[in-house]
Amino acid sequence: MRRKDREVTDLDRIFEIVARCSVAHVGMVDHGRPYVVALNFGYERQGNSLVLYFHSAFAGRKMDILQDNPSVYVQMHCADEFISGSYEKPCALSWRYDSVMGAGTVEFLKTPEEKAHALNGMIQHLSKKEDAFSFPGEMLKHTCVYRVCIDAPTGKHHE
Repeated sequence: MRRKDREVTDLDRIFEIVARCSVAHVGMVDHGRPYVVALNFGYERQGNSLVLYFHSAFAGRKMDILQDNPSVYVQMHCADEFISGSYEKPCALSWRYDSVMGAGTVEFLKTPEEKAHALNGMIQHLSKKEDAFSFPGEMLKHTCVYRVCIDAPTGKHHE
């Protein structure tokens, strides 16, 4: 990272940033061309790894790409705020942000237990509540749920 003064290396701080974010941008490669989608997510910490959970339909461009090449790069940010400059220092204008990013591989979840765990993680993260739901087995059969494990998440902070 070029701006070491903005790098977040403490994993606890990285996970604090993740907890405040609600959308992750998932980048993938479609026949040599980049393709990015914004997705809501759930997450958990497993040791030093960030595990992200997503869900979608089984069909569509994103699914076609991920079936062909499950390697992804994920980026999320929060704390968006404009920092104004002044007439004396117009170049002082900037942007306050916190961000987390990292590379991983999509793993499609198969069992009803794995899917329910991931979906509950998404609901809990986005609702900021600890509610847990039971999902009908038939619904789980028709819902594509997947995870991305990021073994080396990186963070960035700018005031």
